[in-house]
Amino acid sequence: MIVTAYTSGPESTGKRPVDPSYGVCASGLKAGPGAVAADPSVPFGTRVYVPGYGWGVVVDRGGAIRGDRLDVYFEDVEDTLEWGVRKVEVYVLR
Repeated sequence: MIVTAYTSGPESTGKRPVDPSYGVCASGLKAGPGAVAADPSVPFGTRVYVPGYGWGVVVDRGGAIRGDRLDVYFEDVEDTLEWGVRKVEVYVLR
């Protein structure tokens, strides 16, 4: 899969901390370590293991996240940029 990274900030979402929906995922949960955005065909709550990132749970959707793509959450912009875009073998647990 192609795995990209995102953060809650304006760099990824366009939202700022004063926005009421800042840091809130499509599932309604607060974004945090282990939050993963996936294609709408993947149910919320699906657990995944992403080598180099670790365990995550699908709690979000992304505008460009379709098909064999994931977006993994980082709290820091620097970590997000360091991850960049990677092609990795992702393990999905249903």
